Amino acid sequence: MRVKVLADPKLREENPRWVEELRDLVEAASDYFEREFGIRLVTQRVSPWPERERIASTALLLARVKRQVPLTDENGRYDLIIAFTGELVNIYSDGKARVDRIGNCQQGLGNYLVSSVSGRFRYHGPNTEPNIDVVALVHELGHIFGAEHTRDINSIMHENFDYRTEFDNKSREVILKNKFCPFAK
Repeated sequence: MRVKVLADPKLREENPRWVEELRDLVEAASDYFEREFGIRLVTQRVSPWPERERIASTALLLARVKRQVPLTDENGRYDLIIAFTGELVNIYSDGKARVDRIGNCQQGLGNYLVSSVSGRFRYHGPNTEPNIDVVALVHELGHIFGAEHTRDINSIMHENFDYRTEFDNKSREVILKNKFCPFAK
């Protein structure tokens, strides 16, 4: 799937390696999804957005990115746009990350995902334990492909997904069933 990655001002200010690190975050989540589900994320572009405005809410950031960043640009069409923020977000009211929809085959898979980044990241390959930012990204990608929150406390799809790294069977089945569905238009 073709991915466009965006970085907010706070993330860019605090991290001179933001382009490489965001590519690494997506690659880490992609390696997980490819190993588990045969789904590969390909980062086509990494861009600054918004230019100057700081938005400390994942809900507001998601609404803004959906309004202002189209799925198509001069480089073509993207299946997914991921906006990363370095702002300290309120995880209790807005969440660490969120998506525009729980994907399904009738209405299409989700197209937008926002996630906060808690610190610097360097990917050391598919055999390393994922950090919380990778786990959050994998959790939200689960939603993009139709998985919902579960009561299974061992599942990465539990509402409190901190440091869980495995999907429950139901979520796994949903993602495998939906992986060939079209993305929403």
